[in-house]
Formats: sequence, structure tokens, C-alpha cells
Amino acid sequence: MPESLKSLRGSFNRSLRVEGKADRTLVLYGQSITYFSAWLVTASDNGSGVTRTVVVFGAAGALCYISDLPSRESGGMNMRQLTVVLALASACIFVASCSRGAPPPVATDVLDRLLLSPAEINTAIGTTGIQVNGTSAVMSDNSANIPDKDCRFNLSAQASVYDGSGWIATRNQYLSDSSYSHEVWQAVVSFPSANDAARFFSASAQRWQACSMRQFHFINPGQPDKVWTVGPIAITNGTLSTTATLVGRSGVADQRALAVSNNVAIDVTVLADNPAHAAVFNIVDQVAAKVAKQ
Repeated sequence: MPESLKSLRGSFNRSLRVEGKADRTLVLYGQSITYFSAWLVTASDNGSGVTRTVVVFGAAGALCYISDLPSRESGGMNMRQLTVVLALASACIFVASCSRGAPPPVATDVLDRLLLSPAEINTAIGTTGIQVNGTSAVMSDNSANIPDKDCRFNLSAQASVYDGSGWIATRNQYLSDSSYSHEVWQAVVSFPSANDAARFFSASAQRWQACSMRQFHFINPGQPDKVWTVGPIAITNGTLSTTATLVGRSGVADQRALAVSNNVAIDVTVLADNPAHAAVFNIVDQVAAKVAKQ
């Protein structure tokens, strides 16, 4: 028999007290569970297919909750909403599915087909002349270029970022125009299950905060350091994102976005002079649509 929400909340509070959590933390986590419960009832009543049954399940259901938060209008999830979601992730109290019947995991042998073509990239970021400059089936390692390990996520598909996450396969691609005024790194990373991918997303949402609203150095031996200023971290319609700007180069911005669809993490960077705000989101959304069709 499934446990009631009240029973699960009581059990969770007891475990938090054993861990020595502050009373304020218990209150916040309790509020988070209450908000989530209300969302379950609303989602069930509006015919979305979400069940009211709450189970100890893992992190996958968090993305369903995130996607229903009214965040797009406010320019992204605020810190209170983000804290609520991360509290729920810690509690591991989520619905088992956001749809009637979860699809099987996407096979690793179709990862190449999930990447966007140069023409699709051109449309997504509003430019022309994009070409593929390299495709890889291994993670990148730029740890020597970014000694600050908390900020290495500012590059896509980094080995040190995915280390210990349980990922099983990846396809990474670097594209640019001839003048390198627009550069794109798109990566898809396969996990054993949707729950594993969602767990990585939840962990990333916490880890990215360590590099929010501060600077980091990109080091190339023999050249001056490039100093980047990282903006706020946001979750918008289920996509984790931030933008870093290059100090001393007005308009140069590095857009980062991470999302998951099924068992696939979608990891995208757009580096350009004054990129459109939606550029990185357009790529993520189109790749996610391809994942959903598998």
C-alpha cells in the first residue's frame, strides 16, 4: 500500500532531525511538500494524467513539477522556487510519472540522430554559415583551463562535471561560422534510466549555484587569462541555464543550458556576440523534441 503524504512527511522530518537539520530547514522542507501536494491535486483535476498517489521514487518527477511552475513569465525560477524543488529532490517524494506510461530509455546507438543539423542550428540561433567542426563520442576535459572546479560546468560535456553520475554514452559536437562570431557546442549524454538523468539534473541545479554571480578564469598557457562573469542560475520550463559575459569584451556572452528528456541529458553552449536570449533554449527544445520521438 502506498504511504500517505502525511506519513511520508513525518518520516522525512524525523530523518532530518537525526541529521541535525535546523528547525527552519524542517519548516521550509515541510512547506515544499505541502506546495507539491497542492500541485498534485491540481494536476490530477486538470486531466494531465498525473496520479495523486505519492511514492518514494527518486528525482524524475521533479521535472514534471518544475515544468508546471509559472517561471517563464518571470524570466526563470526564483530562488524560493528553486529551493522548494531541491528540497523535494532531497526528500525523494515525487509522482512516479507525469504521463500515462513512461517510454523506454533511448538507446545509445541513436544519439547521433538527436543532434541538430547545421541548418537547424542556424535557425535556432538566428544566423547563417554554421558548419560542423568536430564530433566526439568522449567527454571533453578542460579542467586545466578552468582550475576553479565549481565553474567547469560553463563548458558542455566536461568529464569532471559528469564524473560519478553514471552516464554511459555521449555525442558531442562543435559548430561555428567562418568568423567564429557564433560558436555552438551541443551534447547529448545517455544514462541508464530517466531517473538517473533526472538525478544528475537535480545535482547540477545545486552545483551550478557555487559559480553564480561571480567570476572565473579561463587559462591558456602563453596567453592572458580570459575572465568570465557568471550571471544568476535559473530553471525555466525545466531547463537549467545561466549566461557568462567576457570581461573587457562588450557583448560577448556564453549561454549555458542543461535539460533532460527521458534518459538523455541535453547539454548546450552558445558563444556569440550579443546572442539572442532564446538561442540556447531553442537548441535544447529542439533536441528534446527529437528525444521524445525515439
